[in-house]
Amino acid sequence: MNSKATVDIVCRVCESKNRIPVERALKDLSAVICGKCKVGMLRVNGEPLLDVEDRVLAHKWDVEALEKLKSIPLLDTVLSKIMGSTLDQITRFRHLSEAVKVSDRQAPRLWKLYLEAAGRINVDPPPLYIVQNPGMNAYTAGASEPIVAVTSGLLEAMDDRAICGVLGHELTHVRLGHVLYRQLAIMLAQGALKALSFLGLANLAFKPLQVALFRWYQMSELSADRGELITTGNLETYIRTHMMLAGGGHRWSSELDVGAFVEQAHEAEDMRSENILVALMEMLTDSNRTHPAVVWRVHHGLKWAQSQEFFDALAGAPPKLLTA
Repeated sequence: MNSKATVDIVCRVCESKNRIPVERALKDLSAVICGKCKVGMLRVNGEPLLDVEDRVLAHKWDVEALEKLKSIPLLDTVLSKIMGSTLDQITRFRHLSEAVKVSDRQAPRLWKLYLEAAGRINVDPPPLYIVQNPGMNAYTAGASEPIVAVTSGLLEAMDDRAICGVLGHELTHVRLGHVLYRQLAIMLAQGALKALSFLGLANLAFKPLQVALFRWYQMSELSADRGELITTGNLETYIRTHMMLAGGGHRWSSELDVGAFVEQAHEAEDMRSENILVALMEMLTDSNRTHPAVVWRVHHGLKWAQSQEFFDALAGAPPKLLTA
């Protein structure tokens, strides 16, 4: 991180302009105070964010990869054959019959975190389920009527603020319209090619479709990570969450060091950028999986957290500018 980097933040109360050192601000975003009126300038206390636009959350690589994906011939045919109301009904029934549906009566603390995350992302929250699984995971599923699910393993391992961030991550997928294409990618990864052949689509060039889908799926994670950062307004929570996903657990959580993990993320990115063989092998591996490397996501999340765009999203525009 450039220790001399600064951002400009306009106070929403007195409208004075403040130049803030990025490194100092990221240590505690709640402590970023206006030099004139002494109020906190960043919205990091769980209040709804109604003015953060899609273009801020959507990473440019996500947008570019989705455009390439949509340009593939017959993709709409594939979607119409295997998606739609039938998939939504199957998804809903499977979770109703095998998981716990969260509400103000069922796991109310988790429901409160979910509503907070939905307010931060500014999206109507779809049904939320707890899935019995020791692994740490959360996902969106369905097509036009998505659901969000979180595993019991993740709830056991992470604290409330990390869970809130993870829920914000999933809700960003919902807000940006990712769910339909992500569902198709998951089905392909799980061997749905047989189902597609049964539907009479065996002559389609599935490999280019799969490569494009997985490439976009990975890029969509960068957008959802932005939503995760916005949800908690805490960089350390974001990094620690991904460190836990990479190799943490409840027993060892107190011994995991955020700074060391950031150094690891930068080291991995340096290897990728400086070693042609490593970059080539990574590219070949990436073409056959959905999720990108966790440390790679941390590198790019940290990069965005240092940007003017990130601070603008948390600061919001002063009331007079909003009504002008």
